[in-house]
Amino acid sequence: MFARRRILPALLLLACSPLARAQFSNPVPHPLPPPPPRPVLIPAPPFSAAGTPWIDPCETQAATVSFDTCYADQFKQADQDLNHLYRAALLAFEQDIAASHRRSDSSQLGYDSTALFDLKATQTEWTKYRDLQCRAAGQQFEGGSIQPIVVDRCLILVTRERIDDIRTTYEIGGRKLD
Repeated sequence: MFARRRILPALLLLACSPLARAQFSNPVPHPLPPPPPRPVLIPAPPFSAAGTPWIDPCETQAATVSFDTCYADQFKQADQDLNHLYRAALLAFEQDIAASHRRSDSSQLGYDSTALFDLKATQTEWTKYRDLQCRAAGQQFEGGSIQPIVVDRCLILVTRERIDDIRTTYEIGGRKLD
């Protein structure tokens, strides 16, 4: 208690000193430091199945093609590529199942049947995701002439990513899905 009585008057004297009054009565405004620069988010270019960067053919031919039809055509091609690869994966699992039946290998049969079921279920859910994702991307431009281009370009990119996912996941052990 005695120590408090000594410290309190000392603090009051210090706070009331001319130096303290000059410091707090007319503070010099300090400008706030500028905010850090926002990172520029440049999406990585999508890659083809061969690992080479995907070149957007519609952008490279911008002077001679209509973006609407070009991106729609590119999506149709990507969708056909995906469907071809998906059918090849299904066929590969069906062949594995048939081979397991011939060998009477029940554990391998269970594994292959589960893998086939999971591939089908994943594709169904992925299709829902793709459609919702690209509808959301186009929503920003609702009613604008660029909306179909944004949606189609999204569909292309997401579909090409799915193609890469299927290849990475199911082309194992020397298996090729072409």
